[in-house]
Amino acid sequence: MDRADQGATEHARARRGAGAGGQGGGSAHRAAHGGHDGVAGRERRAAVTGGGPNVDLASLEKLGEGYEAEIFAWEDGQALRLFREGHERSIEPERIAIPAALAGGIPAPRIGEAMSLAGREGSIMERIDGENLLDLVGRKPWLMPREAWSTGRIHARLNALPAPDGLATAHERVREWIANVEVPPHLTAIAEETLSELQGGDRFCHSDFHPGNILLEPGGRRVVIDWGFCAAGPIESDVARSTALLWLGEPLDPSPALKVITRFFRPIATGTYLRAYRSVARFDTELMWRWVVVRAIEHLAIVRAISPPDAGIPDPVAGVEELVRVAQRRAGEPR
Repeated sequence: MDRADQGATEHARARRGAGAGGQGGGSAHRAAHGGHDGVAGRERRAAVTGGGPNVDLASLEKLGEGYEAEIFAWEDGQALRLFREGHERSIEPERIAIPAALAGGIPAPRIGEAMSLAGREGSIMERIDGENLLDLVGRKPWLMPREAWSTGRIHARLNALPAPDGLATAHERVREWIANVEVPPHLTAIAEETLSELQGGDRFCHSDFHPGNILLEPGGRRVVIDWGFCAAGPIESDVARSTALLWLGEPLDPSPALKVITRFFRPIATGTYLRAYRSVARFDTELMWRWVVVRAIEHLAIVRAISPPDAGIPDPVAGVEELVRVAQRRAGEPR
């Protein structure tokens, strides 16, 4: 598949398609067990940050992994999020976004020092022992309305915050995907034309807000993860991104039961999420659907960046085209 440049290719490959988790990715974020004592942890930290011998990754307890990073147990209730080579572009946005989210009252894993280990970049983070909401609903589908409602309300609280300085814009995020991943030309043209007519904004946008990126701790706290692609934009752009994910997204490596549950409950989850969001904050519905046109095509680009059409994985182009038509109709645009 052609790309415009290698840098954008690495950025595209760093993204996981809909359903990807944050600290390591998707279903890797079930409750983690075990840990390391403080003395051993301090010895490891000294070796890593003090120029000592490299730590043997095989000696660390792996808590989870995803396309971008692996997560290892660290000392004192912390975790080491270590990015795979070539996937480091999320580090700086994450280090900007997480402190701003926490300051605004949004639950997120606290982030510590940046570090290098075995030639890879990463961060020390708060260890979150929890299950992502997508996996939870897969096991207990009757909880779907409750968790879709909680997702919408947390998202509205986040979008009410001003975006911290230093983040890309929502327009820049979308353009990077669509410009550098091959999608059908007619969809590219629709996305570019629609995006050119949409105004920017200054709200705090997560850019990947969905149930797979919210962890439920045993005590009931819901923690938002995967902050590496946050942006500044209008709230409608972020609501549209989540709507497209709920409409089109497929879990990674789902069980047959989860596939059925996902398809059956998708419309209910989307509607519940939107109602919950509106219970906290209002948004321009027609404008949101105009953004869905763009976000649906962006979703196709992201999925194809990870799994090209010839990779033997179902291509979502038909579903994207259907959602584009629905979004254009609901936005009152000519099709």
